[in-house]
Amino acid sequence: MPSFEKCLTEVDVNKQVAIPSDFVQHLPDYEGGRTITFPVHDVSGNLWENFGYYIRKGDDYPKPVFQKDWRKYVRVKGLRPGDKIIFRVERNGDNGAPIYTIAAQKKIELLGFPIWGPEF
Repeated sequence: MPSFEKCLTEVDVNKQVAIPSDFVQHLPDYEGGRTITFPVHDVSGNLWENFGYYIRKGDDYPKPVFQKDWRKYVRVKGLRPGDKIIFRVERNGDNGAPIYTIAAQKKIELLGFPIWGPEF
């Protein structure tokens, strides 16, 4: 199952989150120039119908980012810099269609060491 994890930065939390360039191959086809929206389920059972990504034009290489419902997801989950997300692509058992899921983990300091809480 394709997936990626990311510890969130200030920019990720306040604007948009950069995603690994090689992960784009697992997302809906990018049509260039506009944001592609697709449904994402979180581990709490919520459906985020307008999760979106687009590819920013960078100086060195294209930079894919999540937008739209991403900011709403951050706000509802109360995410802060240092928290972590896990984004997965699973397959529907009936027809093999992709099912996109996201989970968040809060950063917790324990005896001066960072750990991450359970997925929510």
